[in-house]
Amino acid sequence: MGGQMNLHLTILFSCAIILVQSLNDEGNILLEFKKPLTDPYLNLQNWNSSDSSPCNWTGIGCNLDYKVVSLHLTGLNLSGSLSSSICKLPFLMKLNLSQNFISGPIPYDFNCFQNLEVLDLCTNFHCEFPTQLCNITSLRELYLCENYINGEIPDEIGNLISLEELVIYSNNLTGEIPSSIGKLKRLRIVRAGRNYLSGPLPVEINECESLAVLGLAENRLEGPFPSQLQKLKSLTTLILWNNLFDGEIPPEIGNFTSLEVLALNGNQFTGAIPKEIGRLAQLNKLYLYTNQLNGTIPIELANCSSAVEIDLSENRLTGFIPRNLGRISNLQLLYLFENHLQGHIPEELGQLKQLRKLDLSINNLTGSIPLEFQNLPFLKDFQLFNNHLNSIIPPFLGANSNLSIVDISKNNLVGSIPAYICKFQKLTFLSLGSNKLSGNIPHGLKTCISLEQLMLGDNLLTGSLSIEYMKLQNLSALELHQNRFSGLIPAEVGNFRNIERLLLSHNHFTGHIPPEMGKLVKLCFQRLF
Repeated sequence: MGGQMNLHLTILFSCAIILVQSLNDEGNILLEFKKPLTDPYLNLQNWNSSDSSPCNWTGIGCNLDYKVVSLHLTGLNLSGSLSSSICKLPFLMKLNLSQNFISGPIPYDFNCFQNLEVLDLCTNFHCEFPTQLCNITSLRELYLCENYINGEIPDEIGNLISLEELVIYSNNLTGEIPSSIGKLKRLRIVRAGRNYLSGPLPVEINECESLAVLGLAENRLEGPFPSQLQKLKSLTTLILWNNLFDGEIPPEIGNFTSLEVLALNGNQFTGAIPKEIGRLAQLNKLYLYTNQLNGTIPIELANCSSAVEIDLSENRLTGFIPRNLGRISNLQLLYLFENHLQGHIPEELGQLKQLRKLDLSINNLTGSIPLEFQNLPFLKDFQLFNNHLNSIIPPFLGANSNLSIVDISKNNLVGSIPAYICKFQKLTFLSLGSNKLSGNIPHGLKTCISLEQLMLGDNLLTGSLSIEYMKLQNLSALELHQNRFSGLIPAEVGNFRNIERLLLSHNHFTGHIPPEMGKLVKLCFQRLF
């Protein structure tokens, strides 16, 4: 009997041993990786050593064979340091530790991954460029953006022969881009803006035959326009703004036939805009503003039939605005302000039915404002200030569109303010000052509750500061000076609780200054007399 009992206990004990399962090797590797990390919000609380597998843990992805293939711990407020133990996971393909507070340096031996394809360490580290990562030859995507990485991009970057995306923007990188980048035949995307990279672009970059996106904005790169890039037949996006490039934009720009985005703004380019730019039929966005370009706007620009945004502002362009720009049917933004353009505003621009933003300010434009502009259904931002326009404002401006910003000040405009300029109650900024406008302010404007700034000074406007204005509770600036307004300043002026700037001087107001004006606690500047 005793022997049978012992046998029974032995069997139960053996079954109990079978039921107790220990954590597998991959789980133990992950727990070792977790040790030097601080997890203040306990996001990794379910990383439990009593589990048999880590496949159900936060941030862990496994394949059908329950092997860890991805680790995604972005934005978990993790701090501490990085352990290279994670390299021991033999099947790991994706590692994302971005948007945490993990401090550097990145371990020297953080490069022994066997199959890692995607590594994202953005928004974490403060260290030198981690050259050791250039030994992970399986990498397809490397993200080191928004860190405090300094030093130069190492020549070893050329070892990453499988690399398709290199994202290193917003760091403190210095020096020249190494010529070894030309070895990266599969490279499709480079985003290295907001650094301190200097020197010319290496000629070897034209050997990156798969390159589609080259983003190098806000650096200290210099030299002529990199014409060698015309060899890159897949190049769709070229972003070089805010650098030190100079010289003329060459006619070879017409050979970049796959370009969709060309951003050369904020450099020191001179000379004329080449007519060959009209060959870029795929071009979606063209930014040439804030350079030293001169000459006329080429009529061939209208051949960029896919264009949605064109910004040629803040240059030295002369001549007339080409009429045929009205053929670019998908154009939503046209900025030509702060140049030396002359002549009339082409009425053909009124054919741009998709236009949202039009700014032709600070030029020498004359004549009338085309009536066609009042029929543009999507127009929101409309600026023509500081020209020599001498017509009426189109009477139905605002009747067919959600206008938000209108500035036509500093011209010679006559007539009245359009009655429907705030029909859809979206208008936030209206500046019509320094013209020769007359008549009363329309009721629809006095009750435009969306208005934040209303500047009508230096005109010939009449009427009174009626109680209707008190509905404009969002006003921070009201300028009615140098007009012909009359009557009392009502006590309700004290209800302008957000007003910071109030100009009522040089009118025909009578009576006393209401004491309620003392309620205007945000007032920074006022002129009543």
